[in-house]
Parts: sequence; structure tokens; C-alpha cells
Amino acid sequence: MDSRSVVASFFAYWRVQDLDMAVAHGHPDVIYTIYNGSDALPFAGTYRGPEACRELGYTVLAEFDYLDYEPTIISVDGCIVRTHVFFRYRHRASGNVIDGSRRLVFEIRDGLIARIDSYEDAAKFEAFMRLARKSPDVSAPLDLAGILDGRQKSGAGA
Repeated sequence: MDSRSVVASFFAYWRVQDLDMAVAHGHPDVIYTIYNGSDALPFAGTYRGPEACRELGYTVLAEFDYLDYEPTIISVDGCIVRTHVFFRYRHRASGNVIDGSRRLVFEIRDGLIARIDSYEDAAKFEAFMRLARKSPDVSAPLDLAGILDGRQKSGAGA
């Protein structure tokens, strides 16, 4: 497969969350780096090898529900493939939704993905994660009596 086809095939599997097939596109020495501070994403950093990348994928899928994921291949220069991904995710614990885009740069070696560098708006993700951590658990029932009682004491809604 040529470089473009490898990346297109990877995206096709990742988009439907078939993690095993997506990871099968990785070289045995694959390196995946997410260039965000750990305040922005707790799983930012560098992952080496298919197993580490697979675990990263499961971590991401456990934290976020993918509502929309639209990758576009921007350019191919030999073994380097540059892409742009528009996304919309729901943070599973808080129910908050974030949308945006990221750039992914792939390096292909021997018909497999040898390296992925992920660049995104670190400040936006940091603010989102800070908000998501402070959001109430969406699975907990609302205490309407407590909310109404609080309004009556504060004078809000009068």
C-alpha cells in the first residue's frame, strides 16, 4: 500500500472504533506523540509500540464518546502524510461536548505507520478538561428539591 492508502485505511478503522484493526496498521516500533500538556489531556505524551498505542486508544475511547470524526488527508510527500481531523466528542463522565480540529502527521515505513504526531489546541483542551472535571456526574439523579430550596434561600428566580 502507498502512504496515502495506509493512512486512509487506518482512519477508516479508527472512525468506526475498530481499535485492533487500526493498531494493526502500526509498525512494530510505532511512536505516537500527543503534543498537549498533561493539564490539557491526562494521556498526552509519547507512546511506543503497538501495545502502548492500543492501551492509549482504549483510554481515549473510555473517556470520550466520538460523536463526529472527519479526517482529511491534506498532503502526501513520500512517506510523510499530513492530515486534518475535525472532531466532536462527548466526555463520558461529565456529558460535556467539545468540538475542534487537530493535525496529525504520519510517517510510513515498510507500508506501516511508524510515527504519528498529534497537534491540537492545548489551551482549549485544558479549559475543557478543567470544566469537565468540575461538572456533576451526569449519571447521578438531580436533586430538584435541593435546587429549589437553594433558590428560595438565595432569592434567585424571584
